[in-house]
Amino acid sequence: MDSFYTLLQEIKKRPTLYLSRRSIFDFQSFYFGYNFSRRQLGIPETHEELEFEEFLQWVRQLYNVETNQSWASIILFHSSDERDALDGLFNLFEEFLDEKNSLKNKE
Repeated sequence: MDSFYTLLQEIKKRPTLYLSRRSIFDFQSFYFGYNFSRRQLGIPETHEELEFEEFLQWVRQLYNVETNQSWASIILFHSSDERDALDGLFNLFEEFLDEKNSLKNKE
C-alpha cells in the first residue's frame, strides 16, 4: 500500500475485501488493529494517519458530542444502519479534507 489514504480508498471501493461485513464497527475494529500492529512494530505514524485522527476529533465537534462515545457510534447515530454509517464515514472524511484544503487555500 502506498499510503494510508490509498488504503482508505481501497476499503471504500471494496469494503468486504478488508472487513468481514460492510459495517462502521468492522471498520473501527480494522482501524484499531491497523494502529495496534504499527505501534507493535515501532512504525511511526504518518502525516495521513495523524490527519485521520484529527478527522475523528472533527466528527465529535461536527455533531457537538462531548461524551465518551466512539466516533463510530456517533456516525451510526446519524445514519440509518451500519452500512450507511460506513458510507457516511467516507463522505464525512471527504468533507473534512475539502474543508481543510479550502482553509489552506485561504491562508
